Amino acid sequence: MPEFAPGSPLWEAVVAAIVLGTAIVVAVLVHPLLTRVAQGLARRTTTTLDDVLVQAVARPLVLLILVQGVFLALTITSYLDPWQAYIQRAWLTAVLVVLFYGLQRVASALIRWYGQEVAGRTGSRLDEKLLPLVRRFVTALIYGLGALLILDNLGIKISPLLAGLGLGGIAVALAVQPTLSNLIAGAFVVADGSIGAGDFIELQGGPMGDVVEIGWRSTKIQTPQGNLVIIPNGKLVDSIVTNYQSPTPEVNVFVNCGVAYESDLERVEVVCVEVAKEVMRELPEAVVAKEFEPVVRFREFGESNINFFVLLRGKGRLDAMKVQHEFMKRLQARFAREGIEINYPVRKLVYPLQDGQRTPRP
Repeated sequence: MPEFAPGSPLWEAVVAAIVLGTAIVVAVLVHPLLTRVAQGLARRTTTTLDDVLVQAVARPLVLLILVQGVFLALTITSYLDPWQAYIQRAWLTAVLVVLFYGLQRVASALIRWYGQEVAGRTGSRLDEKLLPLVRRFVTALIYGLGALLILDNLGIKISPLLAGLGLGGIAVALAVQPTLSNLIAGAFVVADGSIGAGDFIELQGGPMGDVVEIGWRSTKIQTPQGNLVIIPNGKLVDSIVTNYQSPTPEVNVFVNCGVAYESDLERVEVVCVEVAKEVMRELPEAVVAKEFEPVVRFREFGESNINFFVLLRGKGRLDAMKVQHEFMKRLQARFAREGIEINYPVRKLVYPLQDGQRTPRP
């Protein structure tokens, strides 16, 4: 403060304005300077961590310079002396806000950098799925600690508040127990990795469908009818779930059939294998024949036919339906050309004769 300024409200105001203007100019110049420093570091180092950290602290540093400039401008004016205690407290509160804001930006930048640079090279998607939850938790923790320190600086005793929060936290925990249960269950589902978006799943005694989204509270699946079913994660974890996409999306196709007792079973088997290989070779939805050999197995003597099944494989659940559809059409046409008969249901009725003998009649 110049010697002629103290005691003169006009000159004190001019000096305060100069100090505030200087702080604004410095703050405006600091941001592009830090941006250039970050670019220089990025060129010199093989990692982007330093670049990310510089960008994270740039804005809080600008705000801190502005807060300091406002504080200096207010403290050098003598006619504000009666309010200096309030100015000091407001300045410290603003500094705490800026510091915790900067700490949150640095923590978020570190988590984001880890997700971009490290998580993709770990060979697991677990960290990528948990990072959003970790970022929210860290943000809430930093802001919570900052709020407690600010309240303490403002003269509000936080000990009773912490005690009240403890008792209130128990009550809130009991009230939101289902939500917390679903939140923890969602973390387990994401961490386990056995179910993912796009998988076709079926719950025991429940719905089936394609997984649309796994949220922190619920999982959404779309049924084959096109409806959206929202399942709380707690129920999903407690259920027996069949994942038709794991360990591979390929699906076996069982086609049941039967031929008349008069049929040549050796010829039936040859025909079924030929038709199955033809379907698997020509249909893009089928697994190619060189990777999977179709199987024919006779399984029982039925009432009208000798029953058997043919095993093929499709690339997916919907593909399996197309494979079964095409195979049944071609097999029926091939049986007709080969003269292989699929009987209608037949029963033999036996009538008693007058001499006591019985004779079967079709």
